[in-house]
Amino acid sequence: MSWKRKHPEPASIETEEERYFLNPDSVSSHLYCSICQDVFSDPQRAPCGHSFCKKCILPWLKHSKTCPEDRKTLHIGQLHHDFILENIIGDQMVACPFRRSGCEFIGQLQRLNSHKKSCDFNPKNLPEFIKKNTPVENAAEKSIGITSDLEVIPSPGKPSLMMRLFRAGDDQKKLLGTMFEDKENKM
Repeated sequence: MSWKRKHPEPASIETEEERYFLNPDSVSSHLYCSICQDVFSDPQRAPCGHSFCKKCILPWLKHSKTCPEDRKTLHIGQLHHDFILENIIGDQMVACPFRRSGCEFIGQLQRLNSHKKSCDFNPKNLPEFIKKNTPVENAAEKSIGITSDLEVIPSPGKPSLMMRLFRAGDDQKKLLGTMFEDKENKM
């Protein structure tokens, strides 16, 4: 009786992080996925040494059981996270995806997720009264995307008066919240 080793499948693909590289020309060509032709996102390394974005290689392996580069046999369970590539890419400087709404954050890609969780311009962080009364949410949604070499980093947009008051401090946040709650209760 022969036993075949079953390779476990990696976890499902997570939502891709938005990235605005400050200087796309400074990103080495070795940091690009050969499938999507973009900077690696959640890089996965095959035993043959080739790396690919997780979002690219998983669908590829559902239709073909070979490495896209050298056509050697490859199974999903043989892939492993390429933390070295991820660390190198994580050192690249990026701008916040909510820049058009007014965010001025510029920092390393590895700090972007942490920043977005507390970014005042992230629609997920805004109270309902701001979302209803200002176009910030729409501007932020339009600014999301991955840059290519042809795109230019947007200049920070000028926040609305309501957003500027909201960002002024905790006392102003409470006052604005109270004003709009009273307004909605009277209607």
